[in-house]
Parts: sequence; C-alpha cells; structure tokens
Amino acid sequence: MKKILIVVDMQNDFITGALGSEMALAILPKVKAKIQEYKQNGFDVVFTRDTHQDDYLQTLEGKALPVPHCIEGSEGHLISGELDTEGCVVFDKPNFGSLELADIVADGGYDEIELCGLCTDICVVSNALILKARLPETPVTVDAACCAGVTAQSHDAALLTMKMCQVQVVDAERSAFDARKVKQDVIDWIADYFHNNASPDTKAIVGISGGKDSSIVAALCAEALGKERVLGVLMPQGTQQDIDVSYDLCKTLGIEHLEINIGTAVKALLESTTGTGLEMNTVAEFNTPARIRMAALYAVSGIVGGRVANTGNLSEDWVGYSTKFGDAAGDFSPLADLTVSEVKDVGRELGLSSRFIDKTPIDGLCGKTDEDNLGFTYEILDKYIREGVCEDLAVKEKIDNLHELNLHKSSPMPTFVTLHTR
Repeated sequence: MKKILIVVDMQNDFITGALGSEMALAILPKVKAKIQEYKQNGFDVVFTRDTHQDDYLQTLEGKALPVPHCIEGSEGHLISGELDTEGCVVFDKPNFGSLELADIVADGGYDEIELCGLCTDICVVSNALILKARLPETPVTVDAACCAGVTAQSHDAALLTMKMCQVQVVDAERSAFDARKVKQDVIDWIADYFHNNASPDTKAIVGISGGKDSSIVAALCAEALGKERVLGVLMPQGTQQDIDVSYDLCKTLGIEHLEINIGTAVKALLESTTGTGLEMNTVAEFNTPARIRMAALYAVSGIVGGRVANTGNLSEDWVGYSTKFGDAAGDFSPLADLTVSEVKDVGRELGLSSRFIDKTPIDGLCGKTDEDNLGFTYEILDKYIREGVCEDLAVKEKIDNLHELNLHKSSPMPTFVTLHTR
C-alpha cells in the first residue's frame, strides 16, 4: 500500500497571521499528529504553500481579497514551525488548486491520497477535486477534523461538495462518537436556547409519536428545562394501534401531555379537493398529515406560549425523509446534526428503555418501514454520511440522488433580492 498525505497551506499567515483564525489554530495539533502517523508508517507527506508576490494586490485574487498574505520570502509564507517538514517535499502553488501538483501525485503511483489543512472551502476543496478528476480510480480522502474553513458554514458546505464528487470525507473525531458528552452538550444547548429566546416559564412543545426521535427530544428537554416545562402532544390520525407507546413515554418522563386527533382535519382537507378537477395522489396523502400535525403543534404553542421542538435527525434530513413545513419545521432542533445511530446512543445515555429507542418506524399509510421505503438501511446511510463510504455503488447513487433532489427542504427559501440600493 502506497499512501500520500497532502498538507494544504498550513502556513503562519493562515494560522496566526494576516488571515489567521481560532479554527485554524485548533486543528494544528491534529494535523501534527496525522503527519507523525504517516511518517511512522513510512508513507509520503507533501506540504503545499500558498505563494504570492509583492504585486499581490494588483492580481485578480488580490482585488477580491485585498489582504496581503503568504508573500514569498515573508514569515507568513512559512509552514508553521509546529509541523515536521523534514524529509518532505514542500510545493509552492500560486493558485488555489494546482494541476502541476496533481500530475506529480499521479506520477507517484499512489494507492490512496489524503488531504488536510487550510482552508477547507478554498484550497483543500480545489485540490481534492483536481486530484479526483486527474485520478478518478484512486481513493481521495479528506479528514474533516484536520481541516478548517473560513467559516464553519463554508467548511461544511465544502465537505458536502467533496462528498457529492466522490471524495471520501472522514472525521476522526466524529467516528469516536462520545454519546455521554453529546447528551450533555445538547441538554446545555436546549437550556441556552430557552434562556436566550423565551421567558423562564416557556414550555417546550414536543409532538410525541412513540418513536425514538420524539422520545429522545422530549427526554432531553425534560433534562434541560425540568419536566414541568415540557408538554407532549399526541396526534393520532384516527386510530393509532401503537399509541400506548406514546402514553408510556409521557408517563415515564413525567411530562404533561394531551391528545389531538387529526383524522377529521386531514380527511376534511383532502376531501375539499373533490370537485376542483384535481386528482388526489400519494404526495398529498403522505404529506398533508405531517403538515396538519405541525399546525396543531403551533396552535398549542400559541395557546400556552411555547416553543415547538423539531424532532428530525441528520440521516432522515439527508435523504429528504421529512415533510417540508411539516415535521421538518420547528423553533429549535436538538437532533439535526446527529445520525440515527448517534441519536440512539444518546437515547441510551438518557436511560430510556429500548422500547422507545429501537421501535421500528413504520409508515402510517402503506405500513412499510422507513428502511423499506428508502431501499437501504440507516446503518449504511449513517456510515456514508460520516465516513463517505458506501460499498454498494447502486445504493450510493440512490443516496446521492435523494440528497440532491431534497436539498430544497433544508435550504433557506430562495428570495429575490433587488439590485437597487435602499
């Protein structure tokens, strides 16, 4: 096995200098450890340096970013002294991405290529995509924990772009998921949200289905706010065979609860289309109940003065397994950055019974499980999200297509912006 690590632009100006940031400083020890690991295993390490000349401000990049940095011969141009460059090639590149570097790596005959460094959203993504285009059959990996972007949001966006282009994105930190720490972090986050966005007696309004997500969100809210400030709302559509699980969850947590049957409202709304010339289809039949439930939650919230909890998780949101303005809505979202497996781990740390955590989610209309409808398991999906790995290429393609098709659900509403200055 012949591997190479490309350490992108870990230079003084990007860490503590002209364009330095706390995020860049934070990854320095992680990058240092990764370099040592590669060297100890006899693998190659190459450093790149962003390289500009004294006329930087007259270049197109300089006009767009008028902050002189990484000027050749300056202290800011140097690789951080914390990193061991001994015996390594140091490659100066005048642009974000380098075709020359890709050719050098291609000539090296490597079995695997890994990148880390700065900035995720500029030079890391540029070089990763060039390398993938130059070597489409060679695995190209980026370790998210050893990268930092200009902002956290642009860092995440760049990681997503690379995943979509079949660059394997791994996160050494997230792979060692600490459910106990995350549980407490989420509890603290909920408490902070209510402290900053609500009065001291404001309640969390949680739609209780009896499934893992709503059960765990309710338990987290009870821990963060106290059980007296959590109101569970059960919303069967007509008769719900397993509603006893929802009641048991509320009893277990000791939270106040009420039941609102949405069956009549859903039926009335769907039947109101009769005579309009519209033909009912499964899209309306599947999504209308979810939107009616969210309307019910906001009605309750308006009456008692609460904040509605969104109970979606990252895995379901990733493939669009949610209803826009239905279960995808809410005022705060505790689980949106956690995969299904991570959510379950947090549930176990909360001490919840397996009955609430491992209950198989079943579609309320066709009787199929979520995984039956999706055509793959959450275990496969979670691994792909966190590690960028999916051995079944047909499933990988399906996940990618679902993700791209449903990005509109998680993106802000497109808004026309006038060019006129106001």
